[in-house]
Amino acid sequence: MQVAREHDRIRLKLNPLEAQIFEQVLRLIIKHYTLKPSELDPKSADAWYSKRGCKTANMTEEETSDWVETLHGFRSGRLAKLQEWVARLSDRKTPVELEFTFGEASSLLTVLNDHRLFVAARHDIGQQEMDLHSMPALKKLSAAQQNAVCEIHFLAIIMEELLRFVAPEASRWMES
Repeated sequence: MQVAREHDRIRLKLNPLEAQIFEQVLRLIIKHYTLKPSELDPKSADAWYSKRGCKTANMTEEETSDWVETLHGFRSGRLAKLQEWVARLSDRKTPVELEFTFGEASSLLTVLNDHRLFVAARHDIGQQEMDLHSMPALKKLSAAQQNAVCEIHFLAIIMEELLRFVAPEASRWMES
């Protein structure tokens, strides 16, 4: 994978395997973004549509419902761009290149983080599991959790590379 800035755009270049994995991830995001919050499993719904803040703010059930629908609207509002990226990824050129404006790259960062939260919630992945980086340690997890951690790490690499161009000060988060 290579990420570069060209004038006011960011170019993401992926080898065929990276592009295939990234396409599958984006297809999953599209699938989950089309679901209403009530159609998600409880763990995933809580990761994306947590109501804890609503209770703290003493919001009514109606206000909370409106808040959740607004959040869902933000997510589903990204579907057209996600479908465009999937179409470009499915064109199996070697290497596959995606080009983003800074705004699109910021949106992609949000989408990828959403998916990381979703996958972590669905597979009971916490910080302890995310901090695993060796094969012997990963093998202690279930096969589904191993796949989830690998997917989370793959997306973290893409996010970190994009952050270097979108928000350089934020890209140093792993150095702390």
